[in-house]
Amino acid sequence: MAFADKLKSKSFVYLAEMETPKGVDLSAFVDNGRHLKGRVDAVLVPDLSHAVMRLAALAGASVLKGLGLEVIVQFSCRDRNRLALQGDLLAAHVLGLGNVMATAGEPIEHGDQPGAKDVNDLTPAEFLQAAAGLAQGRDLGGRELVGKPQFCMGASVASFQDAAGAKAAVEQGASFLIAPPVFDLEAFAPLAAELKDCGATLIASVLLLKSVGMARYLNQNVPGINISEATIKRIRSASDRPAECVKVAAETVQSLKGLCGGALLMTAGWEDRLPQILDLATQ
Repeated sequence: MAFADKLKSKSFVYLAEMETPKGVDLSAFVDNGRHLKGRVDAVLVPDLSHAVMRLAALAGASVLKGLGLEVIVQFSCRDRNRLALQGDLLAAHVLGLGNVMATAGEPIEHGDQPGAKDVNDLTPAEFLQAAAGLAQGRDLGGRELVGKPQFCMGASVASFQDAAGAKAAVEQGASFLIAPPVFDLEAFAPLAAELKDCGATLIASVLLLKSVGMARYLNQNVPGINISEATIKRIRSASDRPAECVKVAAETVQSLKGLCGGALLMTAGWEDRLPQILDLATQ
């Protein structure tokens, strides 16, 4: 089923994030993608997330589409001006990649080439406006296109407190919204309630913890993250810590059902664990 149709069905959607490789060896990327076929409603391919240089999202998304997967291509406004963003949107349509998502992108200085320059010619909201305009047959300069591309558009939600920004994205044409990682359901619930009838599907991110150290790092360094001491203790005391981390992620997905419209599984390099999480989450 096309992702846009799945959203219209109002059933809980399962997404998985797959980072492209830092290089051109696609063997692991393709293998992990094959294991997701028929198991998720779409795969999200990030656009140079964490400001780390790697294979372009459009290329990776095209490869996954060739495997028979529904794909969402992320577009970071950090790295390209309006000409390049519009050109890449047209390219996405031509490649059959009509599911697109706008994001601001993480700060350059946090990446692997901190000397790079930000562009930020368009905000994510302006990117959505541009995509909507292209779908009407005109570019941002008001010039007519030859043919009209069609998109299913989404946007990231900046924080659990940014319901206003999320609603603004819906007004610009977003049909799905992706919230930050959820570890504390009570903290996420007000946003879910606020956006319940906003006209778009709210999808919560579920980040797979890989260790106790990762959990503590996130608590100390990422605003809005609150991983309970009970969860940290549970992982630390487990005989098989990676397996326990998988269980925690799957339980989080299950707890989101009825609260929002879907879950995006983020595994931070452990894409081979995605099938295990899905098996447990869909029991």
